[in-house]
Amino acid sequence: MCGRFTLAVELSTIIRIFQAQYNDVSFAYSRRYNIAPSQNILVITQTEGIRQISTMSWGLIPPWSKDASIANKLINARAETIDQKPSFKLSFLHSKCLIPADGFYEWKKKAGKKIPVRITLPNQEVFAFAGIWAKWQSPQGQNIYSCSIITSESNDQMRNIHNRMPVILFGESSYHAWLKSDKNAVLKDLMQPYSSPMVVYPVSSQVNSPKNDFPTLIEEKTIY
Repeated sequence: MCGRFTLAVELSTIIRIFQAQYNDVSFAYSRRYNIAPSQNILVITQTEGIRQISTMSWGLIPPWSKDASIANKLINARAETIDQKPSFKLSFLHSKCLIPADGFYEWKKKAGKKIPVRITLPNQEVFAFAGIWAKWQSPQGQNIYSCSIITSESNDQMRNIHNRMPVILFGESSYHAWLKSDKNAVLKDLMQPYSSPMVVYPVSSQVNSPKNDFPTLIEEKTIY
């Protein structure tokens, strides 16, 4: 699964790497070191060839949902069944997005303890998780935009930490294909476990609380 991640690069870097823009004058960006479900996160969508940066709530609320509480159960969508599950199928067909990140957290079991670790891509400023999004209208008539991160089986490097991992997209060709393709075979090809080397290192247990969100969380800790 993917239940916590980071995005601590400059907004200008995100704009450059993803060739995206934002138009909302109220849009505000800040570096994040411990992003958690139910929070607003940065997403990139594409309409008529233009990539747009905006924020959405992490935890998908399908358009047919009776209330927003379902979002707590839909922070992740499994790549293997995303095109079959009613909660995800329509978004997968029509509403895909990129979710920028520069690392994510997972918890490794060691000597009866759960040790938080951070996983990044070597020498890469930022990459993207494959995501889907939806627009839901509340009973009060408010439009709420939400999203989910797609997960796959873990690769060899992650397998001893967790059996699931986020689907990682890297490079313009994969960003373009994910946002534009409507061919199931192409999309399934993109939703494979990340196959290149990653960097994995232990971090402070302070990351366990989503209330903590500060730069030292991403520093390596070797006191265990």
